Amino acid sequence: MGKKALQEHHAIIEKSHERSERFGIDTNIIFPRKVAVIDELYEKLERSHDLIEIAAPLITELRDVIEGSGYFIILTDNEGCILKILGDNQIMQEAERMRIIPGAYMSEKSIGTNAMGTALIEDKPIQVTATEHFLSAFESWTCSAATIHNTGGEIIGTINLTGESFKVHLHTLGLVVATVKAIENEIRNREMQKQLYDSNMYAFAMMNNLAYGVIAVDMSDDIHWVNNSACDTLNIRRLELLDKPISQFVNGWSKLKKRVLTEHPVQDEEISMGLQTTAQYIINLYPINTPQNQILGYLLTFRPLSRMLKALNKYIGQQARYTFADIIGNSKKIKETVKYARTVAGSTTSILIAGESGTGKELFAQSIHNASDRRDEAFVALNCGAISPTLIESELFGYSEGAFTGAKKGGNPGKFELADKGTLFLDEIGEMSVDMQVRLLRVLQENCVSRIGSSKNIPIDVRIIAATNKNLEEEIKAGRFRLDLYYRLNVITITIPPLRERTEDILPLLRYFIKHKATKLQMPVPEIAIDLIGQIMAYQWPGNTRELENFAEKLVILGGNLTPNQMDREFRELSEPHGAEGHPAQPSISASAPLLRTLDDLEKEAILTTLEALSHNMSTAAKTLGISRNTLYQKLKKYNISF
Repeated sequence: MGKKALQEHHAIIEKSHERSERFGIDTNIIFPRKVAVIDELYEKLERSHDLIEIAAPLITELRDVIEGSGYFIILTDNEGCILKILGDNQIMQEAERMRIIPGAYMSEKSIGTNAMGTALIEDKPIQVTATEHFLSAFESWTCSAATIHNTGGEIIGTINLTGESFKVHLHTLGLVVATVKAIENEIRNREMQKQLYDSNMYAFAMMNNLAYGVIAVDMSDDIHWVNNSACDTLNIRRLELLDKPISQFVNGWSKLKKRVLTEHPVQDEEISMGLQTTAQYIINLYPINTPQNQILGYLLTFRPLSRMLKALNKYIGQQARYTFADIIGNSKKIKETVKYARTVAGSTTSILIAGESGTGKELFAQSIHNASDRRDEAFVALNCGAISPTLIESELFGYSEGAFTGAKKGGNPGKFELADKGTLFLDEIGEMSVDMQVRLLRVLQENCVSRIGSSKNIPIDVRIIAATNKNLEEEIKAGRFRLDLYYRLNVITITIPPLRERTEDILPLLRYFIKHKATKLQMPVPEIAIDLIGQIMAYQWPGNTRELENFAEKLVILGGNLTPNQMDREFRELSEPHGAEGHPAQPSISASAPLLRTLDDLEKEAILTTLEALSHNMSTAAKTLGISRNTLYQKLKKYNISF
């Protein structure tokens, strides 16, 4: 030991003695404190389990090296409590006689200057020999101790090597320091392994909880690893995938691999995958590279095309918004129609909705969808009359890449694919060409569709709701509609009555439309003069609810300021064009063209008009009509008017 080191050593010993005297340690006894009770010792051992587990093999190796030399080894915790003792039998017996046993405290506060206690205070390796001990009972020993640190630099214990004082040697302290270093290295290694394990667990947890499938493929094209989503999506157990050739599950693997190696990663490509049954998936394929840019394998991610289409429908608005609760009407006809539609909504059968233009056929179609088991799937609508015959085929069935000039790369799914597991609403089905009717019939019969330019059949599960404002039976006679398709679609027919056949619904609908338009236009809700309500009720509304809605918007914009003469002109202008749609134009209500109606009809309309105008105040309505309240209630019952 050098002069400077020796001076430092003596300074530490002197400082330790000063602390011992300050603690007031009784030099006549070895331990002023009793040995810890069993429960306390067990608690200490439990808290120091990791330290004991790591240190035990290393201090055992040290014991084997010094066996027969008359030394024993002590492992303590950070408070100087003895956790473990190993050594030669004779000196171990002497130590036990002096109550140096597991549970005893070797801190400076307990026994004054000693190697373990002083090392804990100074946080330095220390050798205390003979009279350097504070207690005379230890003067026959030499002790060498060093502190053990965790990865955060905190003291968690000490290693001490004790023998007879005449055997003192600096090499003894060197053995202790080397053992401590070995223990600290093992602690670091275990911490690194734990961090690596935790990182792997986090990575596996993240990969296994991804919403899409992930497959790692090695350079031999065998599956090296898969996540849970891959197994669930393909409906295959993990053991049936691992170490199997990826080509068994992915069609065209060699071409995909070649593209990745020679061009760029494959992104958002549509392919078929599976073993027993194949389905369409959107895949991405990337090389797995080392930092030196060497390829170790390939990473394949995939998700079902149907799921992508469902998400697409969600964001492009292909969802049913309306339910039966949104259908406004108190008339017997509309109530019966709604009741029947509710009854058939739960089936998977095709439905044909008939009715004049503007009666709300899509409103019923959406309500049926939302009342069915398919409510959580897509509702896709196509107006067959609004698309040219050359485009409707690609709209319905989709097309593959290169099917025609201008076709999108990767192709495009049609309405049938978008509506898979959901509902396809074909509005104005009577406008569809006969050639397209043949293809549509085949799809409905086989429950699969093939894109334009492709021979591959794609299974589909779609419920068809068709709608028409034409008389399809007349169209069949004229050779413009196929009889077999008619029977296929016309399993259940729902006929929506026109507005002129349910006059009780005109004012409730008008009131709803006015409030809705006023809110949308951020304008006040206008009041309608009582003398105009009669004209509104008497008008035939050939455009049905759509025409009524447009009229309500005009009322809101004009603030309800329409005179009877302006109203006559308004209705005359509205009614003139409707003959072009196949429905005879209804006469407007004016002095020159009176509408012939029965007295009962007029009385019923008068009662309805008065009740609506007076917010269903029965007393005021009876006075206005010039009848008693009892008579009013009798007439309400007679005309089946809700009150």
